[in-house]
Amino acid sequence: MCGFLVVSIALHYVLAQGQTLLDSIYWLVITISSVGYSERSSAPPEIQIFTIAVILIGMSAVAYTFGGLLQLMTEGEVQNALGVQRMTRDINKLEGHTIICGYGRMGFILAEDLSRQNVPLVVIDVAQECVSKAQEDGHLALRGDATEEDILFAAGVTRAKTLISVLNDDANSVFLTLTARNLNPGLHIIARGETSGTERKLLQAGATRVVLPAVIGARQIATLVTRPHTAELIDRMTDRSKLDVDLKELSVPPTSPLVNKTVREAEAGRRHKLLVVAVRRADGKMIFNPDANHIFLAGDTMILMGQPSDVQRFRTEHEL
Repeated sequence: MCGFLVVSIALHYVLAQGQTLLDSIYWLVITISSVGYSERSSAPPEIQIFTIAVILIGMSAVAYTFGGLLQLMTEGEVQNALGVQRMTRDINKLEGHTIICGYGRMGFILAEDLSRQNVPLVVIDVAQECVSKAQEDGHLALRGDATEEDILFAAGVTRAKTLISVLNDDANSVFLTLTARNLNPGLHIIARGETSGTERKLLQAGATRVVLPAVIGARQIATLVTRPHTAELIDRMTDRSKLDVDLKELSVPPTSPLVNKTVREAEAGRRHKLLVVAVRRADGKMIFNPDANHIFLAGDTMILMGQPSDVQRFRTEHEL
């Protein structure tokens, strides 16, 4: 079709202006290529042919280059749009998930640990490189300011169970806590703070728990000095790669056969090789190392220590 069009236009120049076929083709090429209507060539035929070839090759090269760039840009935009749509769709399916605000060193470790325990989560960070890193690590991640309501809604804050703020700025952390609490009154909010004054503000803003890394670090160092073996045990318990045991929280529902049974009757230690570390009553009272006659009630939360497989057998047997 293009060849027929070119020949037709060239013949038109031959008939209309009485030019030679070569002059007509030359006129056609410089017209299409926008070289200029005032161009007239007195060059010999071989130079005209060479010039025509140069113009056509140059136009093709430019078209190919810009076409390739346009294709890359278009494909990138399409892939990005599809990725955002897929991310949004996956986040909208979540319920009872955890939102991690900030993907620095703490956010990375948190996401890695929670993922190992199959906890569904969404990461929010204002920096694109952090968002890209989170996505490369296999997490759902959104770019945006976590203190803004729109980005929290996009992360499913109204359906989430827990929100963790590990932002570097205490003021932003307080504002994030206040915003998230207003959007979801039942949300469990864990916030990082740097000072005791920030801790008070975070609790007032609606944080459920406040973690002060400096305080925790100082206490751990003190434990390393005064109780090194205890510190080693704590370190092994917090790093699951170092010890094949776990601390697990199990809630006791009203339908569980464990209700109104004693610790002795539950046989957690004798049959399942588990240690009942503590029991938290529904009213918030914490009972450490309950004795053999302690009675489990509906609404209690047991804290067990043992191998994951033993915990799972105990959980299945008692319908926890």
